Amino acid sequence: MSLTVGNDDRSPGSLLRPVRTRSGGGDGTGVPAPPPRPEKPLRAAAEAGATHSGPDLTPTAEAGATHSGPDLTSATETETTPSEPDLASGAETTPSEPDLASGARAGATPSGPDLASAAGAGAPRRFILPVAAETGEALRRAVHDLAGQAHPGGVRPGRIAAHGTGTHRVVATADRPDRLRDELLARLDHGTARRTGERPALAFLFSGGGPQWIGTGRALLAEPAFRATLDECDRAVRAVTGWSVVETLLADDGRTLVPTDVLQPVLFSVQTALARTLHAWGLRSDLVLGASIGDVAAVVAAGALPLEEGARLIATWSRLVAERASGHGTLIVCDMPREDAGRLSAASGGQLFVASHLAPGQVCLSGTPDGVTEAERELSARGIRTLRTPIDYAGHSSLLAGIAPELVRRIGTLRTRRTAVPYWSTVTGGFVDGAALDAAYWVRNMCEPTLLEEGVRHLAGRRALRIVEISPHPVAMYSVQQTLTALEDTRSAVLAASHRDLPPRHGLEDLAARLWCEGFEVDWSAVGAA
Repeated sequence: MSLTVGNDDRSPGSLLRPVRTRSGGGDGTGVPAPPPRPEKPLRAAAEAGATHSGPDLTPTAEAGATHSGPDLTSATETETTPSEPDLASGAETTPSEPDLASGARAGATPSGPDLASAAGAGAPRRFILPVAAETGEALRRAVHDLAGQAHPGGVRPGRIAAHGTGTHRVVATADRPDRLRDELLARLDHGTARRTGERPALAFLFSGGGPQWIGTGRALLAEPAFRATLDECDRAVRAVTGWSVVETLLADDGRTLVPTDVLQPVLFSVQTALARTLHAWGLRSDLVLGASIGDVAAVVAAGALPLEEGARLIATWSRLVAERASGHGTLIVCDMPREDAGRLSAASGGQLFVASHLAPGQVCLSGTPDGVTEAERELSARGIRTLRTPIDYAGHSSLLAGIAPELVRRIGTLRTRRTAVPYWSTVTGGFVDGAALDAAYWVRNMCEPTLLEEGVRHLAGRRALRIVEISPHPVAMYSVQQTLTALEDTRSAVLAASHRDLPPRHGLEDLAARLWCEGFEVDWSAVGAA
């Protein structure tokens, strides 16, 4: 069980870890408990990992609706399972295209492989009770009224029953309806919600590389928006590769090493489906950015490429890398300043390169197997920590320049268009419009360093942010938090859309609850759709 309130006052350090629910114990505050930090912080950026593997949920009142008084009795459950954009205005981005919810509406009918095994792999649906009021005292009264109804043997509420409007907000979740009472009261006993200020800008970060945990996609196949998007990705990828993303997810056992030319299109599909699920829930990003191969899903989310073109791009790119580069290199994450990394690269004789600027004092090095092994020995002798990634090619280095002409030939002309949502490029270090995303851009992405630190520095310097990492498991989260800490930015936070230690549905619900309490609007009826 967990409970989230507006203006969460946890220390910035706790933001290194996405929220995790618990069924009791802890500090008694009712705040979602975070999963344990990795034993080594580097693992958050580079760990190779294992696969993580309804009812009619119409709420009593949508979050934005006027409600005369809290009442659980009406909620019943049926037992069926470019140029720089102006981010300072705080206005919601309303793109004319693309329609990110296309093919992902709550009423969409899943097609393809049977959902029985996939749906059974997910955790049971929780009961969610968002409560809002105009003042702290009104919120207290509403919570006490609701708690009086949600008692053992009392009214059985719907899975999601949103109550009231206002800037003072609280969300309780529980695995049983009778436990909602304790969850609601726990927060009031340990500090009430406070009025939210101007809401931060919402940024979606599509990360790449590192642990994939693609089984997250299998666990979400019963979610309407996710499944409809995944079906769309499946058709687009199959048209290029001949194989099925959905069938690959259903067949994944978490132990078989997935080859690059399969893994990258599947990761693209899962990331795109996660983003569109959040969009269907009412959480529209104000800007997007990508890192490494995550850039492809990022430009699709920004509207700069149609989904079909994004699928063709990632499938073409990953196939060429598998054919011509796989097995000839690797990447390591290192705790060292990038100036020192640059000197190490210069002394390697073309065997080692700085592949990513992750955070202050943290870089990714790429190179030949011998070059990376020698760097590991030298850095270990100097007491510098390193961690290998599961990537088997020298990404983001000039060692891939030899296949660049072939990449341009295979990609050909991309059907780009103007971005519907501002897109920050970690290739160029600036906002980029769709017209610039031609084949030459993707050569740069393949052969040049990823400028993640620079992107976070620039964007966080303009306005408070909520950076949501769109990935089956966070791999850039720790690095982003390190940059925010170096900036002494206490206004911004980095969150995860999914985490291997959480049932994927719960992770998305906790994210929605956190953002709703911070002033973002959530369509709770869409959250409840099944």
